[in-house]
Amino acid sequence: MKRIWLVFLLIPLSCFAATVNLDFAPGSAQWFGFTLLPHIEFWKVQADLVFTGGVVSDSKEPVLFPLLKPFDSLKYLSLDFDTSGVKFSMPDMSWLRYSNVDYEPYTTSLWAFNGAIGGVVQEDYSIFFRSSYFSISLSNNGSYHLGVPLKFYNFELEPFVSNYGYGLEIVYQNALIFVIPNVGMRFALALNRMYFFLQYMGFETKIGFGWFNKDEWIIATNESIDFRKKILDIYLIAKFEKERWYAGLSFPVFW
Repeated sequence: MKRIWLVFLLIPLSCFAATVNLDFAPGSAQWFGFTLLPHIEFWKVQADLVFTGGVVSDSKEPVLFPLLKPFDSLKYLSLDFDTSGVKFSMPDMSWLRYSNVDYEPYTTSLWAFNGAIGGVVQEDYSIFFRSSYFSISLSNNGSYHLGVPLKFYNFELEPFVSNYGYGLEIVYQNALIFVIPNVGMRFALALNRMYFFLQYMGFETKIGFGWFNKDEWIIATNESIDFRKKILDIYLIAKFEKERWYAGLSFPVFW
């Protein structure tokens, strides 16, 4: 439900720029059909969408079925107002620095005043506030982060306490690392349309990587890999999950 309003806001605009592709991808979930890939860019908005329709077979009999769930059609969204913004599916440094906010591949975040205040919508919900003297983040699951930001040349140092324990964070431009002794660590890199996330916390490792380029993407987590990459005029497509997979080709039909 948390992404419904975003999808219905962008669907009427998707006719502005869209490529229709014919897809063929064998696998445990065989896929044959059409994919529509609108890219929307106007004012402060950038969005990559994908709509599918065709035949998919996870068992003996193929059935007509969209490859994606209705509200998974939004791959990437960015509203950039310089000091404020909204992002979907793209982690942002404004909240990655808080140890109580975990990585999830489909995350909606919003912030204002250069990250001084904001919120994150995932399976759980979090809010954060940052000033020159302290930073704080609270989640509805009871987790928290309280830190004291310090400037050291071009670096930001932040000793903090959280529900995980005491730790130290170092931030340099679009990269950060923090360590919580005897508990774990996090490294994150967040660029314009690419991110990398690595975390080991409480004997659990979490990895995330994302790259978005209009009608191309790579999204990798511990549990799945989803990519669409252009080679000459043909796209390589694949999705690997624990219990199902497909891999094949996508051919542009018309624009």
